[in-house]
Amino acid sequence: MKARRRPVVIDFFPAQELTTLKRWVESFGDDFDHHFVLNRDSLHVKTLEGNSYAVTSDDVIIRGIEGEYYPCKKTIFDQTYEVVQ
Repeated sequence: MKARRRPVVIDFFPAQELTTLKRWVESFGDDFDHHFVLNRDSLHVKTLEGNSYAVTSDDVIIRGIEGEYYPCKKTIFDQTYEVVQ
């Protein structure tokens, strides 16, 4: 069997811009500390599954259709998504 991903528009944020990430998250009315753990030298994303993933500068942070956040490698993002304005 085969399936095609439904066309859903998502919000995303380049992980290289961590200085404005908190502002971006809060622009949706979300609590940054509920979704992310920021230490001196690392950033982790808390997912709906309860997992925590380290974010690197090669990642894009995606806000999913249920308001969840998760990292995606930039190379995978570029192959999977088309940026719309």
